[in-house]
Amino acid sequence: MGKNVSPPIKVLCYILIVFFLFIYLFPLFYIVNTSLKSSQDYLLYPTSLTTSPQFSNFVTAWKKANFGTYVWNSVLYTLVCTLASLFMSAAIAFPISRKYVPASRFLHFLFLCGLFLPSGMIPTFQLILGSGLYNTKIGYMLVMTGVNATSVFFFTGYFRDIPKDLDEAATIDGCGYLRYLVQMVIPLSKPAIISMGMLTMIGVWNDIVSSTIYLTSESNYNITRGMFVFQGQYSNDWTLTAAALLIVAAPLILVYLFGQKYIIDGVMTSAVKG
Repeated sequence: MGKNVSPPIKVLCYILIVFFLFIYLFPLFYIVNTSLKSSQDYLLYPTSLTTSPQFSNFVTAWKKANFGTYVWNSVLYTLVCTLASLFMSAAIAFPISRKYVPASRFLHFLFLCGLFLPSGMIPTFQLILGSGLYNTKIGYMLVMTGVNATSVFFFTGYFRDIPKDLDEAATIDGCGYLRYLVQMVIPLSKPAIISMGMLTMIGVWNDIVSSTIYLTSESNYNITRGMFVFQGQYSNDWTLTAAALLIVAAPLILVYLFGQKYIIDGVMTSAVKG
C-alpha cells in the first residue's frame, strides 16, 4: 500500500483481507476436519474439532472408490486432452494474432462470442453415439478435447507481442509453420501456455458431467466417477466422502502451488497485450 494511505484505511483493508481469507479457507478446513473424524464422531459432533484423527479414512476411501484404477484413467485423459487442446488453440490463435488469415478480426470476434455460448452437448452426444465411440476412452477424450474459445482469446493477446521479425527469419531459413510454432512460439509463450494448461487440466481432471454421460464401463471411469460409491440410497458416509474429495483435489492443489506464478504472469501479460 502507498505511503499516502491513512492508517484507518490500512486497518480496514487488512480486516477485509483476513475476512475474505477466512471465507475462502473455512470450507477447506471443514473438509479436512471431517475427513479425520470417525463416522460416529461426525454424527454426534459434526462441527467440532476432531480429537482423534482417523488417517485410515484415506486408505479406506482409496480402496472403496477403486482410485488405484481410476487415477490412471484420469492421468491419461488429463494429459492427452490438455496437450491436444493447447496445441490446437495455439495453432489457431497465432495466425489470427498475426493477421495471416483473411478476416482475422472477425474470427477473433467469433471466438470472443464463443465465450458466452452454451456447450453443444446434444449434437456432441449424437456424433459420439453415431460414430460408435460411446463408452470408449477415445470418444471421451474427443469430447473433452477441443479448441477452447478462452484459450484462443488468451493466446491471441499474448502472441501479438512476439516480434514479427522472428517469423520472417524463420521463413528465410525454411522453417515450417508447425516447427516454428513448436520450437519458437510456444517456448516464448510459456507463462500463457502454463496458465491455460492448468485451467484446462483442472476442467478435465474434475469433470463429472461428461464422464457420467459418455462413460458407463467401470474400466473407463475417471477418478471423479469413483465418488459415486459413497452415495447411498438412504445415507452418505461423509467422512469417507471428505477424504475422497481431498484425494481428488490433492494433485490439482500441488500443481497450482508450483504454477501459480505462471498463472499471474500469464494473465497479467495477456490482459495488457490484449
